[in-house]
Amino acid sequence: MRTISLSLILLSMTFLSFGQDSKRISGKVIDAETGEPLAFSHVGIFNTSYGTVSNIEGDFSIIIPSKYNSQKLSASYLGYELKSMPINEIEAAEEVLIKLKATATVLPELVIRNKEKSIIEEAIEAIPRNHDQNEMKLRAFWRASIWNESKEYIQMTEYAFDMYRHGEEGEESNAMKILRGRVARDTSFFADIGGLQIGVTPPTLFASSLLKDHPILGKKITKKHEYKITDATSYNGKAVFVVSFKPKAKAKGKLYEGQILLDTESLAFVKIAFKKLISPEEPDKVFGSMSMASMLVGLGGSTMDRYNNELNYQYVNNRWYLSHAKYDIDWTMRKTKAGIEKPVNFKADFVVTDIAKENIVVPPEEELASKAILERQVTKNSDDFWKEYNYLKADNNFEELFKEILTRD
Repeated sequence: MRTISLSLILLSMTFLSFGQDSKRISGKVIDAETGEPLAFSHVGIFNTSYGTVSNIEGDFSIIIPSKYNSQKLSASYLGYELKSMPINEIEAAEEVLIKLKATATVLPELVIRNKEKSIIEEAIEAIPRNHDQNEMKLRAFWRASIWNESKEYIQMTEYAFDMYRHGEEGEESNAMKILRGRVARDTSFFADIGGLQIGVTPPTLFASSLLKDHPILGKKITKKHEYKITDATSYNGKAVFVVSFKPKAKAKGKLYEGQILLDTESLAFVKIAFKKLISPEEPDKVFGSMSMASMLVGLGGSTMDRYNNELNYQYVNNRWYLSHAKYDIDWTMRKTKAGIEKPVNFKADFVVTDIAKENIVVPPEEELASKAILERQVTKNSDDFWKEYNYLKADNNFEELFKEILTRD
């Protein structure tokens, strides 16, 4: 089965320590002029990578350990001014309203560059300077939802985990430990397609852990596409190029279109947003002909009909680190001989909430996640689930939908 690879990189010096002196702060991030919510704003401790993101309604929730009480809580969003406020002035019971002001950015004058290379090729070469390639221990949060063609949820998953990512030169295998996880799954929906499990595995989460390994940044892909600076914006006071890209004329094979945002000074990647171009005449097969799903379950005709991906980065201590990834995918599961066709939509958010770079000790093997799909390694329990971990605040009806799926089992 084809699973989802995520690039996961972010910096911090300490991990969350939850105790009696910690407090959870909740609030909302909005546009100061219009009052509209700013979905997926980054909210965290100023000048660190400790934090989370707001949900689609602009709402956020974050645990603040007492060691950060003398520091500031900050919120940032592309095209807006960074705003910070003293943490010791915020009461835990208070709902914080953060109003961000939009900034006007003038497109900087372009510096004469090597004519033999595109701006994207230069940015890829600069990855080791701009994006940390060393070993890390990160704490992260994942939420994924799947629904059918009737817009009925059929699977919902959440988990918090630690990932032990070895650097570019590391010889040891990457490892992952699930801290807390839960899944609600409508087993009757999947029964007709052989009880298929949909989700991610630890190896695929590490597959693109170094930015230069991202599939749309490979040489074969960049040669098929043309890149053009079409606009400029700002992020945390930095000017940012908006680089639009699309396939070159007569290009064939895997093709994409979207935007890549680059820091104008260093050419560091600030954001990558793209969609895979899938033609009905050349469907993108979900499973290989020799996969178990094709041979045993008969799902060889299944196709990926739409694939959108977005990666967002944070600037900390002169480096950029991935903070939030979004996936939005349409599949059609086909069991041709049985005449079964089931379209599904898969949406997922991945938020990195903290990372350590020193004194990294990998837990014993028996405590680590196996290579199987992670949804198989979590429980159905949902009581008081996120008391101790930072997370992406769920939409208002998430808990009700989760529990409703459990009643179908």
